[in-house]
Amino acid sequence: MIRASLKAFLLLFLLVVGDFLYALYWPRTIGPTDVVIFRGSGADAVFAQLEKAEVLAQPWMFRLSWVLRGRPPLHAGLYRFQGRVRGLTILDDLIAGRSVPLNFTIVPGTRLQQVYDLARQAPYLDAHSLPPREALAVLLRQAGWRRVRSAEGLLQPDSYRYVPGDPATAVLLRAARGMHRELERLWAGRAPDLPLQTPYQALILASIVQKEGAPAAQQERIAAVFLNRLRLGMPLQSDPTVIYALGDQYRGKLSPADMRVASPYNTYLHPGLPPTPISMPGLQALAAVLHPAQTKDLYFIAKDGQYHYSQDYAEHLRQIRHYLQGGKAAHG
Repeated sequence: MIRASLKAFLLLFLLVVGDFLYALYWPRTIGPTDVVIFRGSGADAVFAQLEKAEVLAQPWMFRLSWVLRGRPPLHAGLYRFQGRVRGLTILDDLIAGRSVPLNFTIVPGTRLQQVYDLARQAPYLDAHSLPPREALAVLLRQAGWRRVRSAEGLLQPDSYRYVPGDPATAVLLRAARGMHRELERLWAGRAPDLPLQTPYQALILASIVQKEGAPAAQQERIAAVFLNRLRLGMPLQSDPTVIYALGDQYRGKLSPADMRVASPYNTYLHPGLPPTPISMPGLQALAAVLHPAQTKDLYFIAKDGQYHYSQDYAEHLRQIRHYLQGGKAAHG
């Protein structure tokens, strides 16, 4: 009787061990399946998500393996399983956090409204806690921005990794810290005798240079044009500032009436810099403003990707007649 019981126990033990090894080591075919683990999810919630997605052969065996490994943290993330997958691989991925990268990307020239739109569209990013755009500058004081009236321009263009459930405000704070750090660094090494009094003024001008849309190779010379105008007290006369002033009223092409829009951002009507940046400038545009080309240029035109500069208005008019006959151009 004892021997029979022992055999039965041994058989049961072997069956359990076999099931355990099968559940963890034997690969099973899984169709393309995404499992979303939100930040802050406990182990029970993680196991429930895996079971709901039907990616585990033996859920309780999977949990037992996790317990035997000392209950290590299971990381939040977007996990994608496909093909022949072992249960042990799934557990290893969760412990190591080998999830599908989720990136929130701000490209140079993006405006604050666009950043908010992107945050609301980003998969699994929590945008519910975002403050109104006009109040974001107060939040960004945590990132070092003390005396600014708007968050426009304060976010460094870059890609920021996040996991499901991360608050969008935390991502924007990272971007704001990055911009503050880089601006301070570049300002400390700026060229001498610039007509700029503060790093924030450099940020404003860099945002204009960015929105002029010139390739990086031209930005230092375009920055020089605007800096030379500032020295002489000339209006910057930058179309992107008028477009920014128009906001939703801009229809894709500036009209003569648009150029007279009553706004402190209209640099055709008001000399000097506008009150705030008009976009998020890239580091290349910031560097161009703080290390501009050494020229006396006051004007530029662009035609078919080629830029032409001049130091006086008469030469500027000649270039317009020569290069722009029958064509359209950006000009400053």
